[in-house]
Amino acid sequence: MKFRQAKLQIALCLSAFLLSSGSAFAADSNQDKWQKIYTTGKESLRLAEYGKAERQLNQAVILSAAFGEGDKRFADSLGSYGEYLTIRGRFGEAEPILEEELHARELCTDTTSGAILPSMSSLVGFYINNGTQAKAAPLAERLLAFVEGKMSEHRQAQSGPLTLKKGQPLTGWAGSAAKSMVTPVIEWAIALDAIGNDFKSIKDYDMAERLFDAALEVKETVLGKDHLSLANSFDNLAAVYQERQDEARAEQYYRYALETTIRVLGEKEPLAYAQVYNRLDKLAKCLVKQQKYEEAETLYLSAIKRDFWKDDPSKAGVEARLYYSLGNVYVLEKKFELAEPVLKKALEVAEGYFGSESISLVPFFQRNADNMYYLKKDDLRVQYKSRANAITDTTM
Repeated sequence: MKFRQAKLQIALCLSAFLLSSGSAFAADSNQDKWQKIYTTGKESLRLAEYGKAERQLNQAVILSAAFGEGDKRFADSLGSYGEYLTIRGRFGEAEPILEEELHARELCTDTTSGAILPSMSSLVGFYINNGTQAKAAPLAERLLAFVEGKMSEHRQAQSGPLTLKKGQPLTGWAGSAAKSMVTPVIEWAIALDAIGNDFKSIKDYDMAERLFDAALEVKETVLGKDHLSLANSFDNLAAVYQERQDEARAEQYYRYALETTIRVLGEKEPLAYAQVYNRLDKLAKCLVKQQKYEEAETLYLSAIKRDFWKDDPSKAGVEARLYYSLGNVYVLEKKFELAEPVLKKALEVAEGYFGSESISLVPFFQRNADNMYYLKKDDLRVQYKSRANAITDTTM
């Protein structure tokens, strides 16, 4: 490993020397050679031809160094080589390469435009998942400082018609801006959400919340308040509060997510019902954790009345879970008589969807058996338990 890194460093120094003594002609004549080997290396990596990819991408880095440290081709080559090393699990080698890539991109990018943010986000994600986690928070702080600074500029801007200007992408609503400026700014929100999830995965909830909040503010500024991506942000924040055991705040954000989804998509469109139901289900489960059973019951009953699954058998698995969830709420409310037909319906739908021997049926059999216990219907309880045990190959 050390030999490979030393070899690369020597080659990079040689390329830099040739550039400084040499001349633009050498760099220009290198373009075609670099382009060919870089493109070939990327294709080899795509095809998982790792031996070829390593040689070709390593060579692309060496060739691109002749263009100068602040050249995009150098940054691209480092990024692709770092990607290869990451895929191969050589994280110790990848980390300095990816750090050098970010440095190179900062030199060749207008840093006032925010175009560097996706690269910063990518490196933060690498630090958390594969590299030195202690480096993640400082880089995330830099990213947040940029976005929060731009948001502050927006809030302080004078009222009236405003436009997005190059280098100042948040001085106005994107609805009045050139479309070419909208996509880069939305990439900020994507980057913030991505590393917010990374920080949540390592239980750094404070940082995750700040990142999700910043992403939400970017979306509200660029897209307005009637866009589905806001519901995703509300979901993210709700999940953070649930991890913190703050169910009341989680409920608030799950409600925002559901209300936004219904307002934006409606409830009857073919693509709407799945997202509406998923957010309804998250809210209901949050209510159950707070023992707000009647409110959860009302939500599940409303989903049944919406008849999302009519004439769409492919959604039977979700329908089964809906009836299971409602039956579970009835059991928690000690409404065992009401639970019986609902849980039976859940099992029937699940069995038709998953098949009679699927392991997915076990929770349905077990919950039916539990309810039969409370109803003192021991014969049925034993039948349900026996079916569950037969599937899991266990004994009673």
